[in-house]
Amino acid sequence: MFKNLFSRQNKITKSVFLAGWEVRLNGDQQCENFIATQITNKSTVETLYSGIELVFENDKLIKAYDYEDGDRKDRELRVEEIGLEYKKFEENRILQLVEDNRGLHQLGGEIPNEFQIPENNCVVPFQYLGYINNQDRNFNWLPFKVHLICPIYLNIENVFLDYSNLNKPTIINREEVENTNTSYNEDLNQTSEIVFNEMRFSFVEKKEFSGTADAGIPNWIQYPDIPICPKSGNRMKFLCQLNGGVSAKRTNVEPKDEWYRHYYEKLNFWGDGDLFVFFEPTSKVACYFIQNT
Repeated sequence: MFKNLFSRQNKITKSVFLAGWEVRLNGDQQCENFIATQITNKSTVETLYSGIELVFENDKLIKAYDYEDGDRKDRELRVEEIGLEYKKFEENRILQLVEDNRGLHQLGGEIPNEFQIPENNCVVPFQYLGYINNQDRNFNWLPFKVHLICPIYLNIENVFLDYSNLNKPTIINREEVENTNTSYNEDLNQTSEIVFNEMRFSFVEKKEFSGTADAGIPNWIQYPDIPICPKSGNRMKFLCQLNGGVSAKRTNVEPKDEWYRHYYEKLNFWGDGDLFVFFEPTSKVACYFIQNT
């Protein structure tokens, strides 16, 4: 997790590397959540657009550096940031989608026979997006294979799903989700169907994000938004980030305005957005939300 730089006169100095830069290093819960989610290694930070190096002396923050496209420069610390206490977290790696007919994971596809979409009264349906398989050693922290579903055509904030029954999840914040409107109300309703083509894939460790599906470390489009599980109160763990990658296999949607057709012909999240998925393994709760530019 860290690199020892020197040990002299009882002083031990070590560096911690974080992907991204939007954090106030004041030791509060948001700060801790960011470090736990974004912590990685030096070689990864050096290849990313932005990153941070934190330098601790005897487990107290003494200085920091910003990385931008590999360039390193001093980061000015606020008074309340100096002395941040070092905490040990497991280092994360970027995992990138690679199409693989024998891959353990799937994007798109038909809803499995044994799986049920949550009971709901949303103005547009949930979409089946595929699954992440816990047989992959990178995801052995998951309690089971997670089928990814989300009402991606709603103007959602956070959608929390309880997978205590792994094949019959329920919506925790159901009232909030059902009261959410859609920007596609001219074309979509509760009977609309869009089924995406199936693509099997594997995750491989990389130093950069692919832009189709990534895991390991989130690549924030707007700002870090690490959810807290509404059941357990625990910080949720980043599962994956989707940006599309498959086209529609079939749909009954006929857009009234031809310009909107591309929204229904391929998997997308509000056009230019990404879907972020977090999971809390002890409570078996997932959180879905979209960020776009």
